[in-house]
Amino acid sequence: MRAEFIREADFYGSHMPNNEDSSEAIKAVTDGNKEQDSLRSAIERFSKAFQLGPHMMTIIREPDYRYVDVNLRFLETKGFNREDVIGKTPIEIGVPENEFREQIEILEAQGAVQNYEGSLIMKNGSTGTVIVSAEKIQMDNQRCILFAYNDITEMKRMQMDKVIQLSKNLKLEEDLSRSNQLIADSINNIQDGFYVLDNQWNLTYVNKRAEELFLKTREELIGKVFWQVLPQARGTLFEVNLQDAKKVGLPTIFESLGLIHQDTWFEVTAYPSQFGMSVYYRDITDRKLSRKKLIKSQKETALILASMTDCFFALDKNLQFTHINRAAEIAFGKSGNAWLGKKITEVCRPDAIALQHYQEVINERKPVSFEILSEVLGNKWLEINAYPIDSGMSCYFRDITDRKIADKEFARLESLNLVGQLAAVIGHEIRNPMTTVRGYLQLLGARPVNVALTPTFDLMISELDRANSIITKFLSLTQTKETKPKVQDLNDIISNLYPLIEADTFTRNKQISFTPGKIPNLVLDEKGITQLVLNLTRNGLEAMHRNGCLRVNSYVEEDRVVLAIEDEGDGIPTENMSKIGTPFFTTKDNGTGLGLATCYKIAAAHNAKIRFDSSSRGTTVFICFPIPEIIA
Repeated sequence: MRAEFIREADFYGSHMPNNEDSSEAIKAVTDGNKEQDSLRSAIERFSKAFQLGPHMMTIIREPDYRYVDVNLRFLETKGFNREDVIGKTPIEIGVPENEFREQIEILEAQGAVQNYEGSLIMKNGSTGTVIVSAEKIQMDNQRCILFAYNDITEMKRMQMDKVIQLSKNLKLEEDLSRSNQLIADSINNIQDGFYVLDNQWNLTYVNKRAEELFLKTREELIGKVFWQVLPQARGTLFEVNLQDAKKVGLPTIFESLGLIHQDTWFEVTAYPSQFGMSVYYRDITDRKLSRKKLIKSQKETALILASMTDCFFALDKNLQFTHINRAAEIAFGKSGNAWLGKKITEVCRPDAIALQHYQEVINERKPVSFEILSEVLGNKWLEINAYPIDSGMSCYFRDITDRKIADKEFARLESLNLVGQLAAVIGHEIRNPMTTVRGYLQLLGARPVNVALTPTFDLMISELDRANSIITKFLSLTQTKETKPKVQDLNDIISNLYPLIEADTFTRNKQISFTPGKIPNLVLDEKGITQLVLNLTRNGLEAMHRNGCLRVNSYVEEDRVVLAIEDEGDGIPTENMSKIGTPFFTTKDNGTGLGLATCYKIAAAHNAKIRFDSSSRGTTVFICFPIPEIIA
């Protein structure tokens, strides 16, 4: 691009012609004005295009190569002010000297510079890339050079990124090719069979093991239809599984007896894809045989454990249930599925002593045997034997509640037997002499000379009577008295006694209530039940403080009639609970320890059971009478 600029001063500074030629002069002036107007319009258009163009543009003088004008785009891009540039050379504002010299050489040699890739140096030191174009122009009668710059920094960056990504892709392809080769070599040499089928069931690849399984070489197999190579697979579950895998497009795993090697079991895995299917064979003959033996052994073990009358369960090292037999399911009242995989502490509340023993078995690897009273199983006594195993521990337990009750009853009967023997001795050896002494005391007291000693004689006779009463109670524990049981209402017996008990209650400044329930008649000995009720109610009254209330209730519970006598005393100490009913045991200052022993004997005569429930808020004694079938 070339342009010539004529200053207006040149025109207005010219000399006017003489008067003779004024018409011609005026005409010349008129034509000159039109030419200047056209030139001025062109200059304005160039100036606007120069300043407002989208690309960076500069003008430098040719002789000294200093900037005479730059556009706004150039200043904004490079971060300069106009004062920073005008009058400076390109080298002074950062253009590399070698590039500038090369551009000038090209301009001199070719008359223009086109598509020269150069550096873009910003004021802040950052760099970019530009395409430089240059051409000589004439401006104000000065030779100048017009430079135009196209910023391609972002395009170059994108190109570089593409080159880098392309290099990475090539590297990945190279690595992938190497990896594929390694995979192919590995698959070809593995000990398991592997082959690939296309969508028309043609074999496209077989490894060495697959050649052995098909009894053919690779050359004989590749390109052949699978069902022609293995026609015996038609119509079998093998074909069904492969067809299903291809149909649903999901991998499938199944076990199959070899169709060629019929004494060999294989685990077959089929992996369908859009290109066909990959099939993988693994010899599981040994595992299959081992599994059969294991299953047989497990079934035998399960049958043994299931047939055991003792309860059995197994825990792992985290105290999680791994097995529970039928007897244990019945004992716990839950199916084994509700326990398996759960910690023993999650499904029940084991006794702290039991947990300690279980941890001892697992941690110290030694067997333990112990007895506990299990709240989980309804306060039953259990005999537990635990043994360490590789996975944790196995535990056998049995209900010994009946044995414990029998032992306790046997001990009580032994005590009663001892009492009976003692009572017999006392009855024969002491009672008769006491009767003789009492008679002589009466005779001595009747003499006038001993009138002053009458109170002493009366006291001695009273003490002898008290001793005789104790002996009578002793004898009542061993003697089998003839009773006259008959069908009657327990509530009627208590109602007849109620005024006597109520009078005793008021005398002690205490209260009593009787709530008779609707109960069936029972076969009862009225005298024995009367003594039983009087003994238990008096014990309750004596256990309470003033204003305490004694409650007597009767009701039916399941197949039993229950008589409940509840006091508001301080309760029975825990250490005394096991001694209740033992002859001679008492906590009263003047007690003989025979009242409750007598109550137990009366209850036993009626096939009834006595049970105590005691706390710091009081004690309730329950007498449970069985309902005879003929009455029920």
